[in-house]
Amino acid sequence: MKPGDALPHGDVSEEVSTLIEALHRAGQRLEELTGGEVDTVADRDGKAFLLPRAQEKLRHLEAAKQSALLTILAQSEAGLHRAQLMAKLAHVVTGPDGSFEQWSETLPRLVGVELARLPRTTRAWLKLLHPEDRALFRGTAIEAAVNKTRVELEYRLHTGDGRWIHLRQVMEPVTDESDATGGLRWFNTLQDVTAQKQAADRLQRSESLKGAILESSLDSVITIDHEGAIVEFNPAAEATFGFTRAQALGRQMVEMIVPLRLQDAHRGGIARYLATGVGTILGKRQELQAIRADGTEFPIELAVTAIGGTPTPMFTGFIRDITARKEADGKIKRLNRVYAVLSGINTLIVRVRDRDELFREACRIAIEAGQFAKCWIGLLESGAQQLRMVASHGGDPQFFRDLEQEVNRNFPAGRGLVARALATRQPVIANDTANDPEVLLKQAAIAGGVRSVAVLPLVVAGEAVGVFTLNAETPRFFDEEEMKLLVELAGDISFALDHIGKQDKLDYLAYYDVLTGLANRSLFLERVAQYMRSAVSGGHKLALFFLDLERFRNINDSLGRPAGDALLQQIAQWLTRSVGDANLLARVGTDHFAVVLPELKRDGDVARLLDKQIQLFQEHAFRVNGTELRIATKVGIAIFPNDGTDADTLLRNAEAALNRAKASGERAVFYKQKMTELAAGNLTLETQLRQALDNGEFVLHYQPKVSLKSGKLTGAEALIRWNDPRTGLVPPGRFIPVLEETGLIYDVGRWALHKAIEDYLRWRAAGLAAVRIAVNVSPLQLRNRGFVAEIEKAVGIDPDASAGLELEITESLIMEDVKHSIANLQAIRAMGVSIANDDFGTGYSSLSYLSKLPVDTLKIDRSFVVDMNSGSDGVALVSTIIKLGHSLKLKLVAEGVETEEQSRLLRLLNCDEMQGYLFSRPVPGEIFAANFLAPPAAG
Repeated sequence: MKPGDALPHGDVSEEVSTLIEALHRAGQRLEELTGGEVDTVADRDGKAFLLPRAQEKLRHLEAAKQSALLTILAQSEAGLHRAQLMAKLAHVVTGPDGSFEQWSETLPRLVGVELARLPRTTRAWLKLLHPEDRALFRGTAIEAAVNKTRVELEYRLHTGDGRWIHLRQVMEPVTDESDATGGLRWFNTLQDVTAQKQAADRLQRSESLKGAILESSLDSVITIDHEGAIVEFNPAAEATFGFTRAQALGRQMVEMIVPLRLQDAHRGGIARYLATGVGTILGKRQELQAIRADGTEFPIELAVTAIGGTPTPMFTGFIRDITARKEADGKIKRLNRVYAVLSGINTLIVRVRDRDELFREACRIAIEAGQFAKCWIGLLESGAQQLRMVASHGGDPQFFRDLEQEVNRNFPAGRGLVARALATRQPVIANDTANDPEVLLKQAAIAGGVRSVAVLPLVVAGEAVGVFTLNAETPRFFDEEEMKLLVELAGDISFALDHIGKQDKLDYLAYYDVLTGLANRSLFLERVAQYMRSAVSGGHKLALFFLDLERFRNINDSLGRPAGDALLQQIAQWLTRSVGDANLLARVGTDHFAVVLPELKRDGDVARLLDKQIQLFQEHAFRVNGTELRIATKVGIAIFPNDGTDADTLLRNAEAALNRAKASGERAVFYKQKMTELAAGNLTLETQLRQALDNGEFVLHYQPKVSLKSGKLTGAEALIRWNDPRTGLVPPGRFIPVLEETGLIYDVGRWALHKAIEDYLRWRAAGLAAVRIAVNVSPLQLRNRGFVAEIEKAVGIDPDASAGLELEITESLIMEDVKHSIANLQAIRAMGVSIANDDFGTGYSSLSYLSKLPVDTLKIDRSFVVDMNSGSDGVALVSTIIKLGHSLKLKLVAEGVETEEQSRLLRLLNCDEMQGYLFSRPVPGEIFAANFLAPPAAG
């Protein structure tokens, strides 16, 4: 046939078959000729052909690759994009000896190394594995080699860039049957599963946390499915409801813990949510009733949340047993009712003057405000063992009449609650009327709703004169706290009963000061509260002033109490005229007055008004028993609403401002918040001062006294100093006031007394010319009953001790209780101790008493010494004091001498001694001894 001729169909098939057979024989011949070591041959045109054995090997590798890839895809995260997955995959073909024969281009990226540093053997690969995972890798590889089976394993691998990643490896065996050695190769697929591993760990931790929360939650947590079956029941739920978790799971919650009357509503709520996706209680807190395993109902607080959407959601309820809270709320409500009764009846006592009206209204208030079932009051007839019911409320009148008869029938025999309360003068309670044998007319009481009874005796002058009886509809109603209030209430009624004939006077005393006719603190606070309400509605401020009369006690002691009372009445009249309305004034203490300015437009108005009034008050002369008196005052001011939003707080803060004025020496001080901070600071300082006393941080400094004539040392005053290890010496003005306020001055003063005697005796023993040491006496020390004995004990340690001690006592302190002071000072002086009247001229002392005071020295106050420089009046005053002292045979010592001119004038006025910075400041004991105490001259 010629080229291009078509072949018959049958002939073509025969030719193709012949060709294929020829090619097959040729391939076999080529493999025999190459000994199986050649996979590919080329024709004369350079085209490559795979020999049969190589083709079969390639088919095996592709099949293994596809199988491993399908396995990885099946185990990968759902929804992972193929391109993302392939980026985390790598393939390696390993030979029988574990060497890497082929690998994909993604392998270096997967392990984070360059191609040149890529491990090429299984042994080198093993070094990259986590030490804990190497044994697993070896074991799995050996198992695969022995069984020639496909295996999977996961392990951690350290990448070249320093990370640890989780790899999943699939090893597929690839058998090369044409290999004369029968070698087994492996197609390995490697996948980075770090992200999946971390996600699984997070999920596991989340589940663990969820479990821990459920286990440790103090609230009950119950989850139900859309059919109402319980699928979660935590330990708190077990404790609350009394079912075990095993008992609860799978059961219908509505039949298990929901009361029967609420079950239909519960089922309807679930059905409504499934139908509409809307739940009326979801996301809200509500209070419901639940039942326990024993069938008892109790109150709960419930919050429900839905999990998942319709049609198969689940619901989780967070449940809290609020039984205790409900009981506490109920108790508070009951106590509040009793407080309301107490308040109402106390107001009634002040308002009502008729005894019958008092009793009748008291019973009504008990029923209406206290919500008791019944109330009645009975009084003993004078001289008879009969009780008359004088008032009742809340029940059938016939019941009360029958009860009165029954009480009187049993009274002589001492039977019944009333008879016992009157006999013992103690409250009697029956908290279960049905089972208490002492309850009279039991059936009638129970029928009338009486379940608890309290009988409170009315006691006047130690005798029971009647009873106040309350009935409640609840068993166990009267507890200890409620009875305390009710006993107080019965006491108030007893008080009113005892003083009912003097009701008018009681009304007056309750609200007014008898001496001045001004409002007292209670009425003043009520008025201030009313003015506050007006200020709020009017949009303005108000001011409250707290006034203190300076040195009133000294005037009272010097001129007598009647004169002091007359002075207070005149001051009240002056204030009333000045203010223009007595309703704005009150007397709130012995020498304290309060004034309210109801309308304040500008804060500056207060200062201007106050300056003017203080000036007018100080210039006004009050006349008492022929004596003309001018009184100074100090004022504390508080502004509403800045310094307090209620009357009591505002008055208290004005008083705090007054105390600040007294401490600072200013005439008027406005309340500031820093006063509260100062009080807190003083509290801290008090603690530090107590520690200072315990730790021996107080020291004595001595200020010399010298003779104005000779200039020689005549004595010294011991002054307390605090050597704080944190800050060094603390100024006396910082800590002495706190010592006095807290009472620590008593202990510190006692220490100073003993320390001064100790130093005196030590200097004397050392041969120094020791002089008397003056020690200041605090008010607490002098007022103490054991003060004289304490001085006796202090000087009793040595026969010479009393000769070295002088006590300095302020004039105002002596005049507080003149007779007591004289007796004490005489006893102390008899021991050989010298007495000095300190700050003479500042305490308004009576000259008639001055001649009787057992003192040796008058100390002229520094203020008088300073005034000598201001003119002849100051010199004349000091001259008068010196002459008066000398006429009484007393030694005169001038304090606070700081200039040569003062010293010169004092010498001219014949003053005996001086003390002050001109000669020396106070110095430590060692310096005082070294510089001022020389051994006595010989001969």
